[in-house]
Amino acid sequence: MNALHKKDPINNPITEGVIWKQILLFFFPLLLSSFFQQLYNTADAVIVGQAAGKEALSAVAGSAGSVLSIFLFFYTGFASGAAVLAAQFFGAKKYSALRDTVRLSLILSAILGLLGLMICFFLAGPILRAMGAPAETMDASFHYLRIIALGMVASSLYNMGAAVLRALGDVRSPLYILIGTCLANIALDLAFVAVLKMGAPGAALATALCQLLSMAAVLICLRRTLRLLSAAAPAGPGFREQPALSDPITAKHRRRSRSDPRDLCHRILRVGLPLGLAEVMYTFANLILMAVVNGFGTDTVAAYGAYGRIDAIFWMIVGSFGIAITTFVGQNIGAGKRDRVFQCIRDCSVMMFLVLGIVIAILYIFSPAFLRLFTTDAEVLRIGVGMMHFLMPFYFLYIPIEILFSALRGMGDSLIPTIITFFGVCILRSAWGLFAVPLHHTPNMVLAGFPVTWIVTSVAFFFYFRWYVRHHMPAADPV
Repeated sequence: MNALHKKDPINNPITEGVIWKQILLFFFPLLLSSFFQQLYNTADAVIVGQAAGKEALSAVAGSAGSVLSIFLFFYTGFASGAAVLAAQFFGAKKYSALRDTVRLSLILSAILGLLGLMICFFLAGPILRAMGAPAETMDASFHYLRIIALGMVASSLYNMGAAVLRALGDVRSPLYILIGTCLANIALDLAFVAVLKMGAPGAALATALCQLLSMAAVLICLRRTLRLLSAAAPAGPGFREQPALSDPITAKHRRRSRSDPRDLCHRILRVGLPLGLAEVMYTFANLILMAVVNGFGTDTVAAYGAYGRIDAIFWMIVGSFGIAITTFVGQNIGAGKRDRVFQCIRDCSVMMFLVLGIVIAILYIFSPAFLRLFTTDAEVLRIGVGMMHFLMPFYFLYIPIEILFSALRGMGDSLIPTIITFFGVCILRSAWGLFAVPLHHTPNMVLAGFPVTWIVTSVAFFFYFRWYVRHHMPAADPV
């Protein structure tokens, strides 16, 4: 059980327990959460593809889905930045600063969600036309994007609340919320798409309603957790906050009061915005490739969209390990325990390569069966299987990026990793789609841009991580 559920936030298993056991106890609920999150997202594509045809599937899993993913990934990245700050405060037992951070993070998330709603609702048409969405899918894509935009504020707040709960060691509450809303989303998808024949707009309406439900649930859980933490926090002259091992953000703001909202806002934005932008960069670069894929026609777009839903199995496992690394590193940084920081990184790295090796093999071998979940069209299946067999063996190249980026994130460094991501992924992958693909205009040439960018970015992260540890991490734990 995590410390909060035992009503004892002082004896924190993340900073004091056996590392590999605590990683596993933390990872598996995260993995289940990621599974239900993916099931939540995939239900639209499966039901729409089977009940409404490949044109509707192209709208949900193609251009409109790609545009939506930009905002959702940004909200996820921004939330992970605020969660790093919360994890460090929790590890250092600075509970007042933790509560102020959570409240301000939710306000900022609501503002960002409102901005996303306005952009997608009022500019849906120009955005889709700029992407070159196929004409036969334009109407469905337009309505899908505008309707699902109505849930963006709720989605932003949910991501922030869930990220903070996980940063405090509570991985169960977000899991329970996801299970409930996932089942509700599937039920609404069946009602709106299969029964009422609303097509892609019906799937969007189901998702937007479930986002509102998940937001309400996570905010209730977060409020309960903060009240529990306040009641259990120690008080009196015998209590001493732990010294942080490495807190470059804090060091630059020591002259200000920690309760100053302007100071906290600056610190949240300083960590959160680069991480949000880093997530967007991946998606933006993929949008460039999506625009190139649109030129191959509806069958290739549908195959590419279905493949993207399947390989999300890999990404949800990678992401779960990444959250575990960030949380463990962040809390132990706050607690001033250097040895546990690096032991966590080593243990998670071994687990990632073992688990993901098995997953890659399964996805490669059973790719036809996975694709049939989304479509029965023979040509779409042929193209999709070819894509999976070409790219899946290269997925090992991404793992070092997730390990090092997650560790740096937990240490409180997000700006330089974002810059590395910008050049190694966004610029290089976009250039690949614009200049390399025309030299050999095939779907596999589009996919080749992924391993190329993973190799370059991994090398850059390796050298930067070594430099950062040497210059920002002391050789021993503080006394």
